[in-house]
This record gives sequence, C-alpha cells and structure tokens, in this order.
Amino acid sequence: MAVAGSWQPPRPCEVYRAEWELCRSAGHVLHHYYVHGERPDCRQWLRDLTSCREWEESRSAEAQKDK
Repeated sequence: MAVAGSWQPPRPCEVYRAEWELCRSAGHVLHHYYVHGERPDCRQWLRDLTSCREWEESRSAEAQKDK
C-alpha cells in the first residue's frame, strides 16, 4: 500500500527518454514500418517523459495522473 505523498514515477525519467529516442530512431522506424506498414506512434513515451520531468521539478499532483 502506498503512503500518501510518497508517489514517484515507476521508472527513472532517463528510461522514458531512452525509450522515446529509441522509438524515433531510424532503425526502429524502418523496422516498424516494414512489419506494421506504418510509422510508430511515439507520443505516449513523450507524454510519460514530460509527466516524469514535471513531477521531478514540482512534485505536482497533476503529473501523477495518467494522461
């Protein structure tokens, strides 16, 4: 059970940044396009990274919500 006020992102922000960069990399885009016929959608990784950084900077309750 989580203690009130002790929330933190499930992973360090660096992990979200790395996943977002990987998603946007040329190799990943080509592979995803070849397999699925469309470019990958990396918006969720960017939203997660933005929320994580917002929480690190301000400990905002809004950043805890899944966007």
